[in-house]
Amino acid sequence: MFIIDEIYHRPPRLPDINVMGGGGLYAALGARLFRPPPSSSNVGWVIHKGYDFPNEMETVIKSWETDCCFIGTPNRNTTRAVNVYEANERRAFSYINEKIRVDEFSLTPQQLKAKTFHMICSPQRCIDLVKGILRQQGRDPTVVELSKAPHKKQSFVWEPVPDLCVPDEFEKCVEALNWVDVMSPNLEEFATLVNDSFDLDDASGLKKLRLRCDTLLNRNAGQNCKAIVVRLGERGCLVAQPNQEKHLPVYYEPGLSPEKVVDPTGCGNAFLGGLCIGLLENSFSVEDAAVYATIAASFVIEQVGIPALTHAGDGNDELWNGESVKARLRSYQERIAFRECN
Repeated sequence: MFIIDEIYHRPPRLPDINVMGGGGLYAALGARLFRPPPSSSNVGWVIHKGYDFPNEMETVIKSWETDCCFIGTPNRNTTRAVNVYEANERRAFSYINEKIRVDEFSLTPQQLKAKTFHMICSPQRCIDLVKGILRQQGRDPTVVELSKAPHKKQSFVWEPVPDLCVPDEFEKCVEALNWVDVMSPNLEEFATLVNDSFDLDDASGLKKLRLRCDTLLNRNAGQNCKAIVVRLGERGCLVAQPNQEKHLPVYYEPGLSPEKVVDPTGCGNAFLGGLCIGLLENSFSVEDAAVYATIAASFVIEQVGIPALTHAGDGNDELWNGESVKARLRSYQERIAFRECN
């Protein structure tokens, strides 16, 4: 979904108004970072374009050269929302006007051929969307069908909505895991879903988190879900797979270039867009894909809104905020490899 945001920070910082946003935008951006033209056209997404859609935003989006499907809604505004940041970067979110959901019928025939799908929704809607996509692909909407080709070359990545990460939705969440390859809540969402708390200042807190992820994955044993990736904010992420886990730090670790850490809005969505591309680039290895996800989030946190796209002097290599995505990815991979060897 594309949203025009109002972002209210803690005083004395002034608000930012009319900012491009929404989970769909940031997920598409997270994927696009790793897909320069002509492969950028393989990044598909949908925007419901109201009568007030700013021309300058459309110009920026079209400059990315993605497969963005603009669906005109001339009788209403573009979806708008308010983000209010409180202590510890807790975010309160609300819509200003009625949202328009993207569903399987919004996708073009080409987009239905995608190798990865990213969804932000409730557990029940997650199930319904996967079934709907299977139907649109001319396939049986069953869990058994998901284990057959060509699904083995497709992945469904599910980002649960915060307000339904609650204990009452736990069993429905377990059911939804049958239909997806990766589930990725943030730490607060996961804690409320499993009705627990995790003090990551204590080593036992991360161990406890790993155990709770294992418990949830074991409830899904033998089904489709490969991993739960818990996004930990400034602490990075935990990639939990059946009986194995890996913790990855953020790119800008605490104390490292604090001036680069400007606004977390959209970082989680971009993380998952990067994860989708990482799955394709790494034979569907979730651990390796999480490295791509981390880099995608690092470009989004550097400013309010989206990073600036330019080109190197020769006009060939893309630069985002003046840096090469490939170079940053290599630097982070080397950092991780060095730590694992020491």
